[in-house]
Amino acid sequence: MRVPRLAAAEFLRALRWPGAAGALLAAASLAWTGAVLLPAQARLAAGQEQLARAERRAAAVRSGLASAPQSAATRRKLFYGALPAMTELTQNIDRIYAAAATEQLSLVRGEYMGAEIPAAGLVRYKIVLPLKGTYPQVRRFAAACATGVPGLSLDDLSLQRQSIADAKVDARVQMSIYVAVR
Repeated sequence: MRVPRLAAAEFLRALRWPGAAGALLAAASLAWTGAVLLPAQARLAAGQEQLARAERRAAAVRSGLASAPQSAATRRKLFYGALPAMTELTQNIDRIYAAAATEQLSLVRGEYMGAEIPAAGLVRYKIVLPLKGTYPQVRRFAAACATGVPGLSLDDLSLQRQSIADAKVDARVQMSIYVAVR
């Protein structure tokens, strides 16, 4: 065991400063490869893959197999077209109350506030409903409202139980209906 260690020590002493400089350069090149070159190669490969996908998409559009991407104006028009009009607001509130009636939830009293968002061309109606029922009923009610009322967002849902043994919960559901100003 001592002979290889002695031979290695003599070999390193024979290299002197040129060997030490070479070892330092080799270590620096390994560090450079790991810190700079490998991440750059990964970014290059990702960029080439993105370019290939874009070229395939462009070829599909040119051949008629795919439609061209929609412009921002078209997407905006579709978004506002999907929102309910002011005249449909009472129908949407009726849908909310119908969902509560379907789940047999007791509605105490609702709070309604409207606010216009002029920069966006929208009106936001904030609705706060205190409900009493079981947790599954409240959950089904929230899901039915989210899927059945266009332009509705569920902002907050608070649940409170008087005691652990109670099957019923007191829920406070806060939602907003966004209406397009047309």
